[in-house]
Amino acid sequence: MPGRIKRGFRWQSLYPALHALADLAPSPILGLVYGAGFEDRPELLTEAARHWPLLGTDAATVHRLKTPERFFAELGRLGIAHPPTASMPQSREMSWLAKKRGGAGGSHIVPSHSASPAANVYFQQRIDGTAVSALFVANGSGARVLGFSEQWTAPLASSPWRYGGAASPAAISAALKRRMSAAVQAISRAFAIKGLASADFLVRDGEPLLLEINARPGATLDIFDRGATSLLRLHIEAAKDGKLPPRALSFRDAMASSIVYAERGGATPSDIEWPAWVADRPKPLEWIDKHRPICTVLARAASVAQAKRLVEARRRKILALFQCVIRGHARERQDRKGKSAPGLAERQRSSGTARQGAHR
Repeated sequence: MPGRIKRGFRWQSLYPALHALADLAPSPILGLVYGAGFEDRPELLTEAARHWPLLGTDAATVHRLKTPERFFAELGRLGIAHPPTASMPQSREMSWLAKKRGGAGGSHIVPSHSASPAANVYFQQRIDGTAVSALFVANGSGARVLGFSEQWTAPLASSPWRYGGAASPAAISAALKRRMSAAVQAISRAFAIKGLASADFLVRDGEPLLLEINARPGATLDIFDRGATSLLRLHIEAAKDGKLPPRALSFRDAMASSIVYAERGGATPSDIEWPAWVADRPKPLEWIDKHRPICTVLARAASVAQAKRLVEARRRKILALFQCVIRGHARERQDRKGKSAPGLAERQRSSGTARQGAHR
């Protein structure tokens, strides 16, 4: 799709892309399953629903979930603990965060002193704790929690809470799982959530505080989608038929995922060889801006600690490969533009090709 990630989806470019995908379908369209990128513009879901059945939470519910005044008021009514939240900056005696309404990925979160009051910003008290996410599937009147994952950040100076990755299973007590599951059940009924969704908690001193609900398949999907029944099938059965699985997912091993962010901008090389454990691969020659995601790397191991170590090693490997190939291509272009003597230019090109091949 044309456009830049920072601008987000636009109907003028989204509709032709969706229509082209629909035209490629080998059978009649069952419906549209959407992911991230619509929380701050649910009107696009309304437009899409005019053309294809929406398999998941409807646009009006997404809007309610992402309107802080309505969402946190409902949490209060249900007795679900959450950090203090306000539409205006609060006392400087406490540490507060500024968040974008409908923001995703954590890059939009900054200390409150770095942001000014605006229509698309709200404020939340900063609380230190452990980030835990509950993946669940809902049918509009109930929900089944499928599993819990721990999450971490990949901070930048300008985006201290940028999402980094996740690993499952989360090391939390059975009592904490029951409390978080009860909160998911209550909020799913109150908002009539449908399909796969996630509830993001901050656990402080054994107390789960609910931060937000993402009512769509999210970033932790890859680390849970390894059971006998696919998560997409669970999503469709819940959203379309109201069917919920009888129990949570169960695994004997651990899995982790991590986002690989570009350290400098560049075009994706057309000849890069992606390992099998790389997902969300960019298209050849696709431009990746500095600090934007290149891809996702996955790792599976006997324990969460081992999976996290392996996924971090793979993140570093892909980042080095991507940046080295880009540098090699840049050197080749400089060599071709140079006005060196023929013999020297030939040696430079040969050297550049050798370096590039070695990095593969």
